[in-house]
Amino acid sequence: MDPSSPSRRSGLPSASKRLTRLLTGDVARKGYLAGLDQALISLTNFVASILLARALTPTQFGAYGVGFLLLHFARSIQEGLVVQPMTSLAPSLRGDDRRRHLTGSALSQAALAVLGAATCAGLGWFLTELGNPVAGPTLFALWLPVLLAQPQEFLRRVFYTEDRVFLAVLTTLVASLVRLGAQGVLLASARDMGTVGLYAIGVGGAAGLALGLAQTRHLWVFSRLDVAGVWKRNWGFGRWVVGGTVTNYFAIEVYPILTAGLVDFAATGVYRALQNVVAPIHSLMRAMDTYFTPRLADRRRVAGSAGVDHMVRRMYLVTAPIVLSVLLLAVVFAEPILSLLYGPTYVEYADGMRWMALFYLFWYAYWPIQSALKAVEVTQPIFAASLAAILMMFTLGVLAILKWGVYGTIAGQAFSALIMSVILGSTWVRWRRSQAHGTHSSPPGTKV
Repeated sequence: MDPSSPSRRSGLPSASKRLTRLLTGDVARKGYLAGLDQALISLTNFVASILLARALTPTQFGAYGVGFLLLHFARSIQEGLVVQPMTSLAPSLRGDDRRRHLTGSALSQAALAVLGAATCAGLGWFLTELGNPVAGPTLFALWLPVLLAQPQEFLRRVFYTEDRVFLAVLTTLVASLVRLGAQGVLLASARDMGTVGLYAIGVGGAAGLALGLAQTRHLWVFSRLDVAGVWKRNWGFGRWVVGGTVTNYFAIEVYPILTAGLVDFAATGVYRALQNVVAPIHSLMRAMDTYFTPRLADRRRVAGSAGVDHMVRRMYLVTAPIVLSVLLLAVVFAEPILSLLYGPTYVEYADGMRWMALFYLFWYAYWPIQSALKAVEVTQPIFAASLAAILMMFTLGVLAILKWGVYGTIAGQAFSALIMSVILGSTWVRWRRSQAHGTHSSPPGTKV
C-alpha cells in the first residue's frame, strides 16, 4: 500500500490492530481470567449476603456486615506485610531464589494467621463474658476465617505471582461453592445468627486452602531458607505498604463500623444492603489490584516507567465504561433493584444509592494509580493520603454519621475517597514528570 494513502496517513489500520491486541492479547486473556476470578468472589459475597439479608433481622445482618469488614481489616494487614511485598518483589526473582522467597513469605503468612485467629478468639470471648451478645460472638467467630481463609487468599495470590491465573480461578470456585453450601446447611438448621456467614467463610477457606496446597507443593523450598532475610526484605518494601493498607482501610471501610457504634447495627445492615448493588465494581477493582500489581512491577523491569504508564492508561480505557455503566444503572433503577433483591425491607433507603455511586466513582478513580504506585515502590504517599482521609473521617465524617445516619456514612466515605483521589492522582502526575525528565524512564539496568 502507498504510505501516502489516506488509510495509511489516518493510522486506522494501526489503531485497529492496537485495539485488537489490547482486547485479545495474552495480557488481556489473563486479565479476563482475573476478572472471572474476582467476579466469582464478588458473586459469592453477593449471593451469601442476599441469603443472609433475607433470613436475618437488620441487626443480625449488620453484625455480619461488621464481621465481614473486620475480615477486611485482617486482610489489609496481610496485604501490607505479606502479599504486596511478595507480588511486587517475587516477579524479579528467578529459580530457587523465587521459591525461597515464596516459602519464606508463606511461613510469615502462617504465623500471621495463627496470631490473628488467637487474637479474635480471645477478644471475642472477653467481650462475650462482659455481656455483649452481638459484638462478642461476632468477633469470636472470626477466628475460623482468619485461620483458614486468609492463607487460602495468600495461595491465590501466589498463583498470580506465578502467572498461573487459571489455578487461582479454580481455587476460588471450590472455596466459593463450599462456602455457600456450608452457609445453606447452617441456615437450614435454624441457626439464624450473623456469625453463620462468618463460619461459612472459614469452611470455604479450608477447602480452597487444601486445593491450593496441593497445587503449590512443588514451590516450597526449605534448604538454605533464610526466613529472617525474606521477612527483612518484605518489611523493607512493605512497611509503608502496611501503613498504607491499614490507614486506607480506616479511611474508607471503618465508616460502617463507626455507624454500628454511633447509630446501631441495623444501620450497618442497611449500608451492606446498598453496597451489594454495586458489587460488580468492587469485583473489578479487586481483580485489577490482584492481577495488575505484579504485572506492573514486571512491566517496570522490562519496559521502564513508560511501560508502567502505558499499562495504567489501558487499565482505565478498558474498565471505565464498565464502572460508569454499573453506577448509572444502580442510581436509575435503585428502587426496583432493592425490591427484587431484598423485598420491601430496604426500599426506603434507595436515595442512598446516589451517595454510594459517588463514593465508588471516587474510589475507582485512584485505584489503578494506587496499584501502579505500589508496583514502582512509591508507597509513602499512599500512607499520607490515607492519614489525610482518616483526619477527615474523625471530624466531618463522625459529624455526618451523627446527623444523617447511614446516609452520612456513605457521604463521609465519598469525601474520604475524593481526598485519596486528589493526593494519589497528583503524586502519579509528579512521578511521571520526574521519570520523563530524569534518568529512570528506561528499564532498570539499561543505560539511558
